[in-house]
Parts: sequence; C-alpha cells; structure tokens
Amino acid sequence: MSLTLQTLAGPVAVLGVLGSATMALYMAALRRVDFDLIPASAMPRVRWWSTHARKAFLVSLLLAATGLVLLAVT
Repeated sequence: MSLTLQTLAGPVAVLGVLGSATMALYMAALRRVDFDLIPASAMPRVRWWSTHARKAFLVSLLLAATGLVLLAVT
C-alpha cells in the first residue's frame, strides 16, 4: 500500500506546486492588467478566472501540502 501512496504523492505535490505558482502569477498579473487592451472575446474567460483564481490557488496549495505530507509519511 505504501508503494501506491508513494507513486501518488510525487505527482500530487508537483501538480499542487505548479498550480499554486500559476495562480499566484495570474493574480499578480490581474493587479496590473489594462482591461481595455483585452479583446472582448477573451473577457468572459478573464472574468471567470478573476472570480475563481483565489479558490484555485487554495486548492492547489492543499494539493501541494497533501503531496508533501504523503511524501513525508511514505
């Protein structure tokens, strides 16, 4: 069973760290973006991610912490 946890722990930690870094960069970019320069066709996507970026960041942090804890346990 520990082999299964060990094989899952690495990818979970990597995905969590990657997602956290991506969302942190996105939230930082949102603070400096000029919304007038964004094409109208992309605005619904930008608005959706603007409202969900913090939740995605927190889920990514949880994944990273879970993966690191699983790596420490196994």
